Amino acid sequence: MSAHGGAPARRGGLLFGVAVLAVALAGCEYAGPEDQPAPASPPAATPPSRSFEENVDEVARLLEASPADPGMPSEAEPAGKLLLDLAPGDYMVTGACAGAYGAKLTILGADGVPEATDFTCDSALDRFLRHDGGPITISAVPPVGKPSATGVKVKTNPDPTASELEDLSEWSAEQLQPRIPGELRGTSGGNTTTTGTLMAEPGEYELHFVCIGPTFAELSASTTAGAEVLAPVRVPCDGQAVKTPMLLPTQGADFTISPDDGVDGRFAYRLVPSAEPTGAG
Repeated sequence: MSAHGGAPARRGGLLFGVAVLAVALAGCEYAGPEDQPAPASPPAATPPSRSFEENVDEVARLLEASPADPGMPSEAEPAGKLLLDLAPGDYMVTGACAGAYGAKLTILGADGVPEATDFTCDSALDRFLRHDGGPITISAVPPVGKPSATGVKVKTNPDPTASELEDLSEWSAEQLQPRIPGELRGTSGGNTTTTGTLMAEPGEYELHFVCIGPTFAELSASTTAGAEVLAPVRVPCDGQAVKTPMLLPTQGADFTISPDDGVDGRFAYRLVPSAEPTGAG
């Protein structure tokens, strides 16, 4: 199972002292009634808090659901929760909340490892989910109880791009096994020139690159400052990893990959330290 998906900004205040200058008026008399102090302005009214029922209605609006749907809050349980047995496939999980600043969306699969995401209540949160099939628990929980309310829903993934990106991520992880301590990796895909950056420290590395789709792809690399570290080279896209040493004089490496003949391709690459990275010069 895999799923994709802040903290509020802290404001500081400045306190200004206001010096009041009293001015005495000489040579004048006033025999009228004493000045009455101006009435104090009433404090700004605090907007009334919404009731629990109103927060439930807001959650339903954000989820485009009915208050009676599964996963919606209720008088007995203000936190939305779904216990499902899903078929293998790609899904979109959505969470929403009202009556609080934010909430936490948690997805718990058969492996028992929760995947949690914090979100704010000003809009619904969508998370792509690739599920292997079987029992799954999806919940959204606010930091306080009623009158706040949360809800969740799940549907078959409607976004093919999200599925394609997950396919690419899984393919890349498979190609670049096993993971090597200290490595940095990236992936891209498409039928046009793509670029990617790995923020590696200066030092000596071995570059691993693998691609499929087109017959060849042109690969080059430079520092983020623009100095060439790998001249353009044509690499066969046969699914076999190509390895080459690379010296990175400054931090950061930009990779440029161009597939032959505009053919869709998948590209995975990583930098593996061949020595302890040096400090930035």
